Amino acid sequence: MKRLLIIPALLIAICSIVACGGDEDAAVQPTNPFSSTEDNPGNDKPAQPADTTDTSTAKKVVQRKAGFDPCFFNFGAAWQAAHEDEVNYKGLDYVAVWLGDNDWYNEFEKRMVEMCVNIKATPMIYAYVIAEFGKDQGLVDCDMKDEEHPNTLCNAGANIIRAYFADSILYRYEQYASGMRDQLKVFLEQDPDTFETIWLIEPDYYQYSESASQQKAEFDGDAQEGGGIPDAELGFYFSQIVGVIKKYLPAAKIAIDISPWISDWKGISQAAWYANFDMSLVDYASTSGGGTFAGGEKVRAGNKATWKEIYEATGKPILADAGYDRGGAGTGHAQIWDNVANINARAAEYVVGVMQMDASLDYPSIVESIRPQLQVNYPWCAEQGAK
Repeated sequence: MKRLLIIPALLIAICSIVACGGDEDAAVQPTNPFSSTEDNPGNDKPAQPADTTDTSTAKKVVQRKAGFDPCFFNFGAAWQAAHEDEVNYKGLDYVAVWLGDNDWYNEFEKRMVEMCVNIKATPMIYAYVIAEFGKDQGLVDCDMKDEEHPNTLCNAGANIIRAYFADSILYRYEQYASGMRDQLKVFLEQDPDTFETIWLIEPDYYQYSESASQQKAEFDGDAQEGGGIPDAELGFYFSQIVGVIKKYLPAAKIAIDISPWISDWKGISQAAWYANFDMSLVDYASTSGGGTFAGGEKVRAGNKATWKEIYEATGKPILADAGYDRGGAGTGHAQIWDNVANINARAAEYVVGVMQMDASLDYPSIVESIRPQLQVNYPWCAEQGAK
């Protein structure tokens, strides 16, 4: 977070993926810590008598399940209005959509979930509700601040939570989760009590905290008005959000956000931040958008946090993002995350999947050629036997 991946003989003759370097290894300039921008030999022992051991309790080879499977490395793509055809996603393990900018569960998300059912992919929800509600009140992302937009989620987001959490923010979560339940049960003939989804709770959640407010004040003087939300209180709000989702979708998997810049500040550690949360509610840790560093041990090249550090602090498998630029602008398909050596190295550091924000239309074919070359040995699957 080493087991050999057993590959059928008919799949061995697969060409290697061309390594894609990009410019991630160039010298890194200091970055705004609150910006969303951004790689068995044979032996000669004598033959032994046939093993007559009862194998009824022996470890079995793990078969990959349809959709997202944490015992294997997973590949996902963001749901795009420009290309909704199933052929652009079939063969991927999950499809992701950003949710939060409406008071209801809308048709765009419904079409994505329906397609996921059809192609047996897992729906992944970037639950960006607090931020989107804040934008409805005139706020902008922290890295979009300018003279015309002085009020950001980094200086007014905490007050949004104070004023609107119970009657507006939780309300939106309830609308989304209940709406998805109804769609699954009534229109898609799926059991909503067992149907798996993955919910990435509040990207950049740390930015609303008192620790983040102090860190931001030291960085550029732009702190939360009235102070940030106490760190432990944000843990309580997180549990309430999870409770609403699980009320309607009991099989939902929950991912907690990763803020790599926490490791850049002396005032708090990754472990201390996650200690504010009931981690028994959490299944994954997620970079929740932005760019991540496929080619090395750091989550992002401009911050100190490493993949291993995040796993040690959370104890959870990691979901990585291929990313996008300021304001959600696309950056194109991140080929560095198609490099087999990079993926194997990150899998050894507990990364269990990557989501391409702007996936190439032939991404399913790319993934098909990558899979047979991967070797993963996740500790949370050790008891299930070698793959």
